[in-house]
Amino acid sequence: MNIEWIQSFFEAAKQKSFSKAAKQNNLSQPALSKHIQNLENNLNVVLFHRTSTGIELTEVGEHFYNRIKPVLTELTAIRQELQRFSQNKPIAIGSLPSLATYYLPSRLKGLQLMDRTITLMIQNTSRELLQSLQEGRLDAVLVDTLYTGETLWSCELFTERYYVVCPLGHRFESKKTVELAELCDEPLIAHKAPCDTRKHIVEQIELLGHKPNIISEVAFGDFILGAVTAGMGITIIPELMAKNIGHLDLFALPIVNFGRKRTVSLVTQNNKLGLKLKEFLLDAEEKNKD
Repeated sequence: MNIEWIQSFFEAAKQKSFSKAAKQNNLSQPALSKHIQNLENNLNVVLFHRTSTGIELTEVGEHFYNRIKPVLTELTAIRQELQRFSQNKPIAIGSLPSLATYYLPSRLKGLQLMDRTITLMIQNTSRELLQSLQEGRLDAVLVDTLYTGETLWSCELFTERYYVVCPLGHRFESKKTVELAELCDEPLIAHKAPCDTRKHIVEQIELLGHKPNIISEVAFGDFILGAVTAGMGITIIPELMAKNIGHLDLFALPIVNFGRKRTVSLVTQNNKLGLKLKEFLLDAEEKNKD
């Protein structure tokens, strides 16, 4: 039994007219009549007498109306409660660690969107974030565009290069840029798997016929920069992170022939929310540039 069929029946019984009920339910009259017919077939009863002057409930139709009325009233109340719950629930945004650290804080500060506050959840990979989005644990995610599919609403926010980060005094310090081939034998500090950036580094170095010389693995966050500062090796990170190391004894160089750039996309299952978030994030980005 379909709830739309029941609502069409209920309104027709109230209005004593299919045409008035159709208008009230924003349906065409043939569509509403089909709902009634489907309901009658499903229940194996006749709910209305069709007369030359209109419609009237049969005896069984009257019984059904009286029985279903409190059920529909309760469903309406439940729907209103759920809408209030949804409106008061914070918007949960998921993000990769680098974006949560360097991109989102200044843009989400004090933000209330659609009269709802914002919460931030960090996960290590784009695949994990997209899975959380599809499972309903997140309302929107910021991920590497490479992993977005065609079934969800998405828009690209920005594209960035990859940089190598080295300690002061390193032999690359006099350079303006560096080629990936020059990094193949360097002691490399990488984030622990799974990690989008680590995956891309390994893929690009292997395309050159080399195996990455990973000498140390660290957890997510700025720990990796601390290891480089201590002289343990070099690391490769997205531009967003590389532009925020001025307070450390490090320098960063763009990798000119790293096979791919990182494009970051906003992804949601709700087009309305996605468009509002996109507008806000891009407006905040313009203000930060000013």
